[in-house]
Amino acid sequence: MLAWIRRLLAILVTILAIIVAIPLAGLGYGYLTTEPVTVAPPAPASDSAARISARLGSEIAGYKRPEVSTFLTYPEWAIVYAAREYAGLVADASPRAFPYWAYIGRFWRDYALMVRATADYGFNVQNHLMLMVIGISHTVEHAVQWSYENTVGWLTELTAMFQPVPEDTYQTAVSAEYAAFLDQVPWYRFPYGEKRAGLWDTGPASGFAAIRSWERKLGFGLAYSIKQGYADLIKSGLDATSEAAHLDIHVWAQGAVAAAIAGEPDTELVEEIGADGAVFVTRRYQVFTDMIPRLIERGMRFVEIGGNRIIFLTLTADEEIAAPEGTQAVFDYALPADRSMRRIGLIVPVGELHTALPELTRAGAVLEHVYDY
Repeated sequence: MLAWIRRLLAILVTILAIIVAIPLAGLGYGYLTTEPVTVAPPAPASDSAARISARLGSEIAGYKRPEVSTFLTYPEWAIVYAAREYAGLVADASPRAFPYWAYIGRFWRDYALMVRATADYGFNVQNHLMLMVIGISHTVEHAVQWSYENTVGWLTELTAMFQPVPEDTYQTAVSAEYAAFLDQVPWYRFPYGEKRAGLWDTGPASGFAAIRSWERKLGFGLAYSIKQGYADLIKSGLDATSEAAHLDIHVWAQGAVAAAIAGEPDTELVEEIGADGAVFVTRRYQVFTDMIPRLIERGMRFVEIGGNRIIFLTLTADEEIAAPEGTQAVFDYALPADRSMRRIGLIVPVGELHTALPELTRAGAVLEHVYDY
């Protein structure tokens, strides 16, 4: 009995050591492979604008959000992009071809860059705790899947003559669904149990390829079970210790604001400020990102988003693109799963969005996301 307890303690200590080692090694790698980021403050608001901003912050619940969040929400989205790029690759290639280790390294580099960018802000324990949990999960999941796909997965691909079986097709569809789901909803709310049932209901291939079918059912069925259990644990922990996420964002803008937002879903005018514009509220996340270019085309000029005057955003392009004047480049790298495409991260004054985004679009960039406060 004593020997069994010792073995159990040794296993627990080993697991704990791995959990501690992953972020230490990850952030160490991130710091060694990135450059310092010094965030240039935006131009000071006029006395009148500062008074309006202070009044809005005091009178409108949820108007002002922590500025640090525009940076610290980005690593969460790096996980979304990894899922999206995985889905894009496996639609035409074997899961073995995905650069799992490159995406592990990319997360920790992105996180290190955001830590650098927020050095002058207060330390947000809740944000960093969540990012540590996400980073550890991302690292373990990708390392395990790389190992699995290049051993068991390779052998069962051989039995199927390296042709996809129905379960591969199902998994490809689920990967695409998962990537789209993450645009607006946290990963831990994805119905993994439902997808496990769908995988098991998929009719297996015939002949030797049936080995591949059953390996996918057993291996990924187990993975779905583990993810569902982990997701339930995360949800329970967040429900017990955190407030529900605020899903709305308040925007102070100038121009014909009421006309510009007319017809936009989940969007309403909050207050007219006469010659100084108006405040409206809308949904956060990808729906707001998609809305911004439309509002700019309708003549809107942003003053504050989430009560702040700088914002971090990313774009994709098929070549390097110069940062517009007044913006600040944080990174520009080729996507690990598609080296023909690049991701560009910029810090942009909110008041320059109406000029910077059209300039970037003319240069061939596509707005990916505006983060997220």
